[in-house]
Amino acid sequence: MPIPFVGVFVISRRVTYVVASALVALVAVAATAAPLAAQTKSVKAAVSASASPVLVGGWSGTATVPLPDSVIVVPVLYTFTQSGTTFAGQAMVPGQGTGPISNVVLTGKRVRFRVTAPEGKLLEHDGTFGADGSIEGMVNMDKQPIAKFKIAPRKDSKSMPKK
Repeated sequence: MPIPFVGVFVISRRVTYVVASALVALVAVAATAAPLAAQTKSVKAAVSASASPVLVGGWSGTATVPLPDSVIVVPVLYTFTQSGTTFAGQAMVPGQGTGPISNVVLTGKRVRFRVTAPEGKLLEHDGTFGADGSIEGMVNMDKQPIAKFKIAPRKDSKSMPKK
């Protein structure tokens, strides 16, 4: 059942309340009108989406670096480890070297971590777990965004590939 567009002009608090109540009722009717199989599937998806994301293991993906006249897409590999409550790891850009991962903070679906590049630069990563299990976010250096990254769990291995 398609829901028609509803425009709201605040004439008084009473009108706003009535329109808001009507929208809540429409959403409730739409939710209960779904077939039982679809409702069960939605519940299962919500349960799996609420589970804590898994960070430990191997990840691969890309970092996209915008330049004034072009874009560079660089392959990246990360391996996260855990000792007690502390996460760490190694990052690698094939052909450019490796660097340690530190300062890992996992809060709900958000993950932040630091990669120390071979030349000593600190690359702060701030990402969010997507519904597909990937992590997508920004890489910052000196508090300035320098790249977007997207990584997904590697299926081949849980360890860092050899150079």
